Amino acid sequence: MSKQVTLDARPGTRPRLTILLLRTLVVLLLSAPVIVLLLSIETSPSLVVEQQLSAMELSRIETLLLESTPQSPGLASRHELQLNSEQLNLLLRYAINIMNLSSDWAAQTQLSQHNLNAQLSVRLSAGLLPMYLNVEAGFIEDDNLLTLDALRIGKIDVPNRFLQFTLQRLRDDLATGNVVYQDFSELINNVESVELEPNQMTVSMQWDPNLISSIGNQAQQLFISDQDQQRIIDYYAIITNIAAAVPIDIRAVSINAFLSPMFAAAQEKTLAGSDPIAENRTAFQTLAIYLNEESIAQIIGEEAAAQIEPAPFIEARLQRRQDLAQHLVSIAAISASAGADLAQMLSTTKEAYDARYRSGFSFSDLTANSVGVTIAQLATNNPETAKIMQGRLANLQNESDYMPEVGSNRDGLSETDFSALYTDRNSPQYQERLAEIQTLIDSRPLFSGLLQ
Repeated sequence: MSKQVTLDARPGTRPRLTILLLRTLVVLLLSAPVIVLLLSIETSPSLVVEQQLSAMELSRIETLLLESTPQSPGLASRHELQLNSEQLNLLLRYAINIMNLSSDWAAQTQLSQHNLNAQLSVRLSAGLLPMYLNVEAGFIEDDNLLTLDALRIGKIDVPNRFLQFTLQRLRDDLATGNVVYQDFSELINNVESVELEPNQMTVSMQWDPNLISSIGNQAQQLFISDQDQQRIIDYYAIITNIAAAVPIDIRAVSINAFLSPMFAAAQEKTLAGSDPIAENRTAFQTLAIYLNEESIAQIIGEEAAAQIEPAPFIEARLQRRQDLAQHLVSIAAISASAGADLAQMLSTTKEAYDARYRSGFSFSDLTANSVGVTIAQLATNNPETAKIMQGRLANLQNESDYMPEVGSNRDGLSETDFSALYTDRNSPQYQERLAEIQTLIDSRPLFSGLLQ
């Protein structure tokens, strides 16, 4: 006689089974993100890259930046950019360095026929159990453009269908009212073709200076906090008052006419409890916008700028030259915002660009740039020196307190003339000239006792 198995039909049995099933499903659902996280996070990096850049590599980056810039960046034109694997990875390392991520981030790309493979390793924590997020992405040529075709996060291979669905949803969400994405989308639309070869990537595009400027402005605004925005508005009001007080028959003033009252205000704000580094940084940013006759909307956005009356423009000069004042303050703003290394790189690349395409290499401009970097470094390095610099800048007496005389410089050197005198920017002769300039700057009274 066969045995029969019957379900227990006693009251309450079925509800208990249902509850048990529901609990099991809830546990699985709640555990899924944890499981995904555990599979995504690893205890060792998939990529280790030497991040320290040598002097020779920095020089190569300057050359790359120079050769990648259109001859007339202010004009719309068709532009072609070519990079091999080594150059692309060098620029990646430099970008990671200037963003102060080099201790935790590593990135590398590999080029092959019609394919680009990118790897990223991010250290999430150190200690006894280090944790890393390792990402590998594969891009392919698709209708002369690059398309993300594969993505691996830790031990998880993201299904392609899910990847493409997610990317499309992300694009749709960003496209509705996100100005930054709209500008980047337009930039991508300006790319005519991307060709991937075993050791070279070639990008052909329409160069739109207005679009590039807009993207730069949007990127800059991303790093302006609400507190910094209010500081910038306050300093712009101070600039407005300074300019309005200048007699109408005076066309230009010394840059000190702006620096002294602005940093006196910064000192007062610091005494009232504000952050001296943030005050100094935003003072330089605001003054750079004004002296270069740019819109304040560039750093605080159109909506906030619409509430402010534009300041009357008064030309500021350094050693009777407007361009030197602009160089000093512009590089000081970049150095205070993005770091001295990037500011120095832009400074020397700009002079090399001028030597090749424009008015020629200028040691006077380079001197003003170096002064700007030195001032900004001391004014934003740490709270103590930031406070000292506020006091000294508020009480400036003469331009010679910080700026060496440049009247004897030989400026306007063409690329050929520069090469005849210094060979290149790695030569001992050129490095010696730079050291001489920095020694003159370091000896100025404004920096006395602050430089190591």
